[in-house]
Amino acid sequence: MNIRERAMAVYRGEEPDRIPWLIYDGLCPRGFMDRQLRNRGLGLKVSAPILREEMHHVRVETKTIGNIVYRTYHTPVGDLTAKERIGLREGAGSSWTVEHPVKHVSDFEIAEFMAEDTIYVPDYEPFQRAEQNLGDDGIVFVWAGKSPLQKMQIELLGYRAFAIALYMYPKEFESLQRVLEKKADERYRIIAESPAEIVNGTDNINSEIVSPRLFEKYLIPFYDRQAQILHKAGKILENHMDGKLKGLRDLIARTNLDVVEAFTPPPMGDLPLAEARQAWRGKIISLNFPESVFLEGLDTVRKNTLEILNEAAPGEDFMITVTEDIPVECRWSGLLVITDMLLKHGVYPLS
Repeated sequence: MNIRERAMAVYRGEEPDRIPWLIYDGLCPRGFMDRQLRNRGLGLKVSAPILREEMHHVRVETKTIGNIVYRTYHTPVGDLTAKERIGLREGAGSSWTVEHPVKHVSDFEIAEFMAEDTIYVPDYEPFQRAEQNLGDDGIVFVWAGKSPLQKMQIELLGYRAFAIALYMYPKEFESLQRVLEKKADERYRIIAESPAEIVNGTDNINSEIVSPRLFEKYLIPFYDRQAQILHKAGKILENHMDGKLKGLRDLIARTNLDVVEAFTPPPMGDLPLAEARQAWRGKIISLNFPESVFLEGLDTVRKNTLEILNEAAPGEDFMITVTEDIPVECRWSGLLVITDMLLKHGVYPLS
């Protein structure tokens, strides 16, 4: 099997020849080491859009001063402002929000207007071009956009303002939630008709931020509704769950998600792989190799790789990926160790 066939075998519930080994395209800078690793079996996981967003009654004013990007959203019902830090050191992500747009209860009306004003236009050409360019060197997937709950937490309010709004402004909170759900349904219906087979829900699930009560009330119904839309079209729904998940273990099992993506075991996560596999029978686990292990030296990387394979045995419904930033100083040496370990020990079924 080539890299794409191997990964898609797992996604489709079939048997691969080896445990798939993939890295997000943006986390694998091109060059000599990249070529060596990919020649040894490391595949790319590439995201590409299948739609574009347009707002016909919102004007976005952007200016950059130093390493801060200032954005003002001008709407007929008022303005929102936000600040974003850019130019972060390599390995720390591309940007960081330092001021969220929704800061006061009066801002909810403006955020609703912006959501309602958003139009989704199908555009499959970028996705098809990405698949053509990648060939058999990996897989191409589509980010579907965050769930309404996580969009409010991460993009619109930030965690502190989200918590305040949840308890002090329930009417405004629920109204915005409903509008965002309606717009998400529109996106997912377009995605269901697209060439994309793998759809990622784009969340960042961590039980320290998303409590069991929030997960059960808002996320289970949302995920299940989107899964129903996608499954009718033969699509696969995964969601990015890279945080601590022990407190959500049984609730995740109740969802109709096909794949728990970016699952991060200890020492960064709090849920052992063996326990997750037992709880999530019938779901694929796309494991993110815990990035803190790279800092502990190559012997620890080797040991951790073997431990992961032992817990995953015999290896059905399982793949290993890199979905988070790796410390720059140990990126290539650590990835080379994992790649060589999987070459030696990653034949399916795992013994």
